[in-house]
Amino acid sequence: MSSAIAISGRHWPFDFNYEPVTDSGRTIQHTLTQKRNYLQGSASDWVPTVQAALRNMKHECRSPDWDGSGANLVSDQTIVLTEIIAEMLSTLLPRGAPAPDVIPESDGEICINWSVDIDRLYSLSVGSHGKINFAGQFGKEGGIHGWQPVDTTSRENLEKSLQDVARQISRLYTTPVKKRKA
Repeated sequence: MSSAIAISGRHWPFDFNYEPVTDSGRTIQHTLTQKRNYLQGSASDWVPTVQAALRNMKHECRSPDWDGSGANLVSDQTIVLTEIIAEMLSTLLPRGAPAPDVIPESDGEICINWSVDIDRLYSLSVGSHGKINFAGQFGKEGGIHGWQPVDTTSRENLEKSLQDVARQISRLYTTPVKKRKA
């Protein structure tokens, strides 16, 4: 599989399984993670990158067993639906939301994944069946998973279909305000 499909942000030389032991170390790690994952501009800045990854996927995953391990082909319909969903999410996500990874799955679906760190991530699985499966983990706030239909009959219906998903993804990039001790 080509490396052009994974489109995550830059990797810092200190991206290893480091676990800080002090409060100041945790603060520094949190700040670096936010800076690494919070790009300047708008979410629409990443749409061309997602489109390029999907074009590459169309070429590389168009036949059964594209991964050499029995994977189902990724259909043109799934690629088109993924692009439509990604474009709509780019308009619904907050300014500066980073690009997701776009990854073909062996069942013929496509995963759109946002990852802040090991316990703050969100994934959508898009197939040609007209629904999305999703799972999110939000650190100490807990997690969520499920599925929902996606209505592509109009732009308004698509937006309504994805508003809750966009709110869930946005939770990755907003940190709860800690109350100051009196």
